[in-house]
Amino acid sequence: MAWKIQDHLPVGATQVPIILGSDKTPVTCTTGGLEMHPLFIMIGNLDSEVRSKATLRAWRCIAYMPIAKFCVHPDYQSILQAWLWHKCVDLVCTNLKIAAKNGCFMPDPSRYIHYVFIPLIAHICDLPEATMIATVSKNASPIIMATQANFGDGVLYPPRTGQHTLRLIHEISQEADPWDLDKFQKAAKAVHLSGVHMPYWRDWMFACPSVFLTGEVLHTCIKFFADHLLNWIKETVGKPELDARFMVQHKWVGTRHFTKGVTHVNQMTGQEHQDIQCTIVASIAGVAPPRFIRAICALVEFIYLLQNPVHSPDSLQSMVQALSDFYVFKDAIVDAEARRGKKGVKEDFFIPKLELLQSFGGTVERLGTLMQFSADMTERLLITHCKHLFGRTNR
Repeated sequence: MAWKIQDHLPVGATQVPIILGSDKTPVTCTTGGLEMHPLFIMIGNLDSEVRSKATLRAWRCIAYMPIAKFCVHPDYQSILQAWLWHKCVDLVCTNLKIAAKNGCFMPDPSRYIHYVFIPLIAHICDLPEATMIATVSKNASPIIMATQANFGDGVLYPPRTGQHTLRLIHEISQEADPWDLDKFQKAAKAVHLSGVHMPYWRDWMFACPSVFLTGEVLHTCIKFFADHLLNWIKETVGKPELDARFMVQHKWVGTRHFTKGVTHVNQMTGQEHQDIQCTIVASIAGVAPPRFIRAICALVEFIYLLQNPVHSPDSLQSMVQALSDFYVFKDAIVDAEARRGKKGVKEDFFIPKLELLQSFGGTVERLGTLMQFSADMTERLLITHCKHLFGRTNR
């Protein structure tokens, strides 16, 4: 990706790639329900090991955006909040977008002056926020051209480029006034858009949501394992049997021993979910159907391969093969009636995070390993840069 951008820059110019991070978070401890949307920034020239350590202070918080409550019909609440968020980010990043288009002169640590351009290469966020940034509806993928009807079919769809989204917004704007919320939102949802008509990235040179919305390991993989795979296993194996198999495991250095099982806790940390992944396949061997185990093993293998610090063509092919194996054996999950919803057994795989896994291989080829874009750091920044500081105010 960096080489493609460099080909469009003047001779002698260089890049200072921008990485943004944001997440919605509550800031009041007990009452009040006050929430905010902080925006963090960092440059991609730093080593990934430096960027991933909070103590090295590579990240900076550049804005605290409020989450307003509008005095309108509830149907328009979310779209107005999305409009406000995009407008705030647009104002905050104005100078960055000018530098990305025209360039600017900047000194390096040795005090040499360079002519630099500032492209946006990554925006670290969870799936709901990625949907808001890409200005697509909840039943569509923010990265590829897949909709809910396509989720779980195992097909890699073309990327949802920024040019395609802006073209749709322009066509809708010709038919309906964006300030006519009801008419504009209905027209936008017909083409799987959210109704935001001025996304902040629209005039950021080289910025494309299908590229800078990188695959995020913490929410898309680790949380996906906890919300879906672990629940499928509980339904198939049974909670008492699963707990018993974890409790009788021998204690080994490097693995966690769950003395009380794994099903009694409603909330777990990402690290606990990763500890369960280490032995989950071996724990269900002999009690779950063989094809069911193959499906679970394939997804767990994909998650582990994705977290490689260095990738090669062989490792990327192994990722593709692991995900392909899951789609071959996923019918065993339906046969075991493991996938359930509020209305009982579900036979579909309309899971947005599962569809995002299809695009991870291409993201690795463009930007490198995805561990450098994990949300572990931004989750930590919410505490160190937001909640602790807010506690010192009179609110």
